[in-house]
Amino acid sequence: MSAPTSPLPLSAQNTSLIAGRNAGKPIRCTTEYQESFEKLQRAANRGHHWARMAIKELNALTTGMLGKNNVYVRPGERQLSTGNEKYYVFLPGLKATVVRWPNDQFCITQLVMDDNYYQIDGQGGEQMGMYRVSKSRSGNWQSKYVDGGNVKPQSGRVVTVSDAKFRNADDAAAASVPGALDALGNNTFAVRSSGCDLHFTPGRQRLGGLSCYNPLTVDRSRASALYLAKSMEKAKNIEHISWISDFGGSAVLTQAMQILVDKGVTLEGHTVYLHRPRTSPAKALRLAHKLRLELNKEFADTGANLVGALSQFSVAGQRINSKLDPYDRDYHARKWLKRIVAVSTPVGVAGAVAVGPTGAMLGGIATVIGGAGAAFALGQSVTKDVRHKLHR
Repeated sequence: MSAPTSPLPLSAQNTSLIAGRNAGKPIRCTTEYQESFEKLQRAANRGHHWARMAIKELNALTTGMLGKNNVYVRPGERQLSTGNEKYYVFLPGLKATVVRWPNDQFCITQLVMDDNYYQIDGQGGEQMGMYRVSKSRSGNWQSKYVDGGNVKPQSGRVVTVSDAKFRNADDAAAASVPGALDALGNNTFAVRSSGCDLHFTPGRQRLGGLSCYNPLTVDRSRASALYLAKSMEKAKNIEHISWISDFGGSAVLTQAMQILVDKGVTLEGHTVYLHRPRTSPAKALRLAHKLRLELNKEFADTGANLVGALSQFSVAGQRINSKLDPYDRDYHARKWLKRIVAVSTPVGVAGAVAVGPTGAMLGGIATVIGGAGAAFALGQSVTKDVRHKLHR
């Protein structure tokens, strides 16, 4: 005889059972979103790739939240009115808000799908995912969608991760590939001759920014990050891949890295670089160490963005102490002194060192690289740079 089930909450009368009818934990949705779920199911039945994946992942919730990593689950909140546990389930192209009832059933209370969700795959170059990028005869970068999201199995392959707000993948390539070339410095021949790969995120707004600088809180990039993480995992045995994000693509890349860390995946022999990131490079740096990525001394180009510069500065000590990271005390001192002198006038440097924010930064640099002797050496370096400026 089966054990009696707990009575449903009173609100259950306004819900519909959508999964777990015969086995596992029942999954319901509020009547308001029943039609959305039915549309999703019909799209899956028609063979829509993302819809099929979404239905599969929603059905997977019948086994409960235990053991689910944050590929698509972000726990931690409770429903204000009832105190029930509240989850955000991020799936390709949609976000579901799920409440866990006291009887261990789950109810979807919100189902939001993005604007591009029901577009036919591949039309207009707006499909999320991986593209092969090459130069056309006219010299423009052109892209071609790759089924399955596989990186080209070529040692030293470069994969650029674009920001959103591009009309199509060709436009994204035209904007992000030059950033990747900047990151590569003088080693651009392979990309110029045989192209690279592009991970494209459709959307009407750019990703990240000062108001959402923590990349792990940017919801609009989660579906794309899930897709990119799968591409990265499948490519882990290809040697010397460079993953290079451009502007808001840093949100997608950092979230993908977090997914891989949570899954216990490592990417030995690969490297990562953030070109003008619109999210915190410090977050990505910590994840890069956990993924055992091979880093260059220069990890991110934050340009004139002071917040980005301070974000990198905050993890300098961690980089110096990592055996896998070539970033050392000497490079740290030279890098930050160069930045300080670049943003200071020749006349104003001495005062800034003494009382201004530059002085505070110098003190922090000396703390990281260790000791009063380091502070003295830094002071001497500033003096030399100032003298050089005055005599140019």
